[in-house]
Amino acid sequence: MRLKKSLLINIVLAIFAASLIFLISEKGLFARLELLNLDFSFRLKGDSFHSPKIVIVEISDSDILEIGRWPWHRSWHAALVKALADLGSKCTYYDIVFSEPSTEEDDKLFEEALRVTRNVYMPFVYTFDSNDVKDMLTPLARFSPYIKDTGATNVFPDIDGIIRKVPLVFFRKDKTYRLHMGLQIAMDYMGMKVKSISPKAIVLSNSSEIKIPLVKKYQMLINWSRRWKDSFIHYSFLDVLVAYKDFLDHKKPHINIDDFKDSICLVGITALGLYDIKAVPVQPEYPGIGIMAAIINNILGKSFLTTMPRWINVLILYILALLPAFLIHGEKPLRETIFVFLISIAYWYVYFFLFTKGLVLGLVVPLLGFFASYISVETYNFIFVSIERQKLFHMSVTDSLTGLYNMMYFKIILKDEIAHARLNPKNIFSLVMIDIDHFKQFNDNYGHQVGDLVLKGVADVLTASVRSVDVVARYGGEEMIILLRGTGLQDALTVAEKIRKGVKDHTVKDQQNTYNVAISLGVSMFQPADNMDTIIKKADEGLYRAKQTGKDRVCTV
Repeated sequence: MRLKKSLLINIVLAIFAASLIFLISEKGLFARLELLNLDFSFRLKGDSFHSPKIVIVEISDSDILEIGRWPWHRSWHAALVKALADLGSKCTYYDIVFSEPSTEEDDKLFEEALRVTRNVYMPFVYTFDSNDVKDMLTPLARFSPYIKDTGATNVFPDIDGIIRKVPLVFFRKDKTYRLHMGLQIAMDYMGMKVKSISPKAIVLSNSSEIKIPLVKKYQMLINWSRRWKDSFIHYSFLDVLVAYKDFLDHKKPHINIDDFKDSICLVGITALGLYDIKAVPVQPEYPGIGIMAAIINNILGKSFLTTMPRWINVLILYILALLPAFLIHGEKPLRETIFVFLISIAYWYVYFFLFTKGLVLGLVVPLLGFFASYISVETYNFIFVSIERQKLFHMSVTDSLTGLYNMMYFKIILKDEIAHARLNPKNIFSLVMIDIDHFKQFNDNYGHQVGDLVLKGVADVLTASVRSVDVVARYGGEEMIILLRGTGLQDALTVAEKIRKGVKDHTVKDQQNTYNVAISLGVSMFQPADNMDTIIKKADEGLYRAKQTGKDRVCTV
């Protein structure tokens, strides 16, 4: 029955701890920890799918040094657009919003290149959070008829400033929408169309389907893997133009121009101080063009991250929190603590294994709930076991009738006291032996129940008459014994006399009558030559003398 009650309390504590963690998590107080864990998982996971069809063309520091101060004449961009198309690029994305006119000559050259190639994507940017047309920063109107398509490039960092998600759909007030540039490019490259959009997923289709899982606000959780320089194929702006010239001159290019065949070329600024630096889980400084590449790469490789439904994470929280209720008993805390850490490690491995398979479980909140439950249950059980042990110890060292110590425990204390007295002569002590006068006759006349009341009454007087450092025990039958620490013979006789008078004045009552008894006492003081038997014997001889000389008195030898 006691075990069932303890288990029930454990379960209540576990549920309470889990609920407390859940309520705190609902306030977003653990959000940063979950995000940090997600970043650590990305870095630990390492490589994942990287499409060889994605080629990054960087406008780098060396390009700026060779060509000149930014912005360049648009004739350079016209040359690159044509070069990439002739080298076999299926589509080219410019991560630059050409919203302001340049010289007529340059704009015309660029316009002509766009008209001839018809495979260039240009982005627009929402300047406010309204997603309205009036709040869009768009390419020049003269370029729009010749670009293959456009799309939004807005991304929004998490609370710690790190980009982990990207909105794939931007809804307007009239319920129409525009797609993110990365999604649009990937769809066109694969020849797919949007089949359906819901808050949980975007479904693309042609002869087959691709389901892109979404989180809040139609955002895709980007599946990051490598750092910037280790991901995708990178060439500089001038590398491409020089290789194209070599190609036209029938010379062997110094770069592998086969990389451009049927590729998605993403052109972006990476020169120091010019490009838009973002913080991402795998690197604190990451070019914005890299985010576009990651989005397209995830879609081409169907390398998505799916967050588990909220109810599953809540269920795991409570399941983990309930484990300590059944495993923790407070009897072997070290072993139980090891169990807790092993379970935590096992859950982390399950979390990480699922993460590598594209499934994102909650980690921080379930583990916090687990540890909170463990601490609550372990604390309760430690207190419970300590109290139980204290009770058992008290039962093992005390007399059940009088509540005094039993003789077995008294002898242990007496043995230690003798050892201390022998080490230091100043540690004196005395013993007082007590016997209730005429107790057998009292029992015969009034019955054992009244006799028990008398024994309890005398024990109460003895306990009340000595200090807390003194030890009172039941010697056996109607005899009791007291160890008076730091007390010489004369002081012990004084205490004994006080006890004698206290017992004589004490009245024992039952439901009908009142009773008075008297006691005889023998006192002995420890001497260096004494041992346990001799000092008890001397106190007993003093008691015998008190009995022989008329009782109701204190004697010593």
